[in-house]
Amino acid sequence: MPLSPLDIHNKEFTKSFRGYDVDEVNDFLDEIIKDFEFFTREKKQLEQQVEELQQELEQAMDQQLPPIQEASPQPPAPAQQPQPRYQAPEQSYPATPSPAALSSMEQSIHKSIRVAQEVAEEVRLNAKKEAELIVQEAEKNADRIINEALQKARAIHSELFDLKQKATIYRARFRTLVQSHMDILDNSDWESLEELEEGLEEAGEQLNQYAQSGPETMSLESGEQFSTQEYSAQDFNTQEFNPTIGNDDSGYAESSYMDEEDEPRRDLRRTSRKMKRKAMF
Repeated sequence: MPLSPLDIHNKEFTKSFRGYDVDEVNDFLDEIIKDFEFFTREKKQLEQQVEELQQELEQAMDQQLPPIQEASPQPPAPAQQPQPRYQAPEQSYPATPSPAALSSMEQSIHKSIRVAQEVAEEVRLNAKKEAELIVQEAEKNADRIINEALQKARAIHSELFDLKQKATIYRARFRTLVQSHMDILDNSDWESLEELEEGLEEAGEQLNQYAQSGPETMSLESGEQFSTQEYSAQDFNTQEFNPTIGNDDSGYAESSYMDEEDEPRRDLRRTSRKMKRKAMF
């Protein structure tokens, strides 16, 4: 089926990345449509002229002279009538074309028909070639678009595969980290730490009672006996005599008593910190 200007105008091409400029393609198609319409109109005009010439030829052939009839007996001549003063001129009719003129006209008509047919065939071939070129160019663009899409799809697939591998590795590491923290939480050292905290609280209460009541000895969880009198006596035995002080040792005895009271608390705090660090690791 031959193309028409409407087919060229309604032809749509798929858009692609890095393809031809849409405006340039549309402008070129508009020029093709204009030329195609011009040649189509010219073809129709030539065909119409051919039809008109054929009709004129047929009319000319029909207007040839009729055949000569045999002479019939003439009636007697009528009496002569007086001639009028004014006589109308005789009307002249166009002469019948000669056979040579008819032959020349026929040749001219056939020549016009051949020219019109050649022009129409040339227009058809040119339009067909241009349409084939447009189709070939569109197929090339389609192949290029498909290849680019396949390359992009392969690149995306490779990147997705790498991301899946990284996600698997990260998930395994995170699972290991969570499991290690769960093991720390499930460790039995936390229970001993709680027991230690309870013991520290009890020892703190005993120390408070000791500070308030002032007993001579205090029993710790380890079973050791802490004697303030012994500690004070030993401390006094090692103290050198200072003549400037004299016999008034009340200030020194008071400071020794405060040191004796704070020493068990410091030992308990150090033990608690060691147990906490051990439980964390």
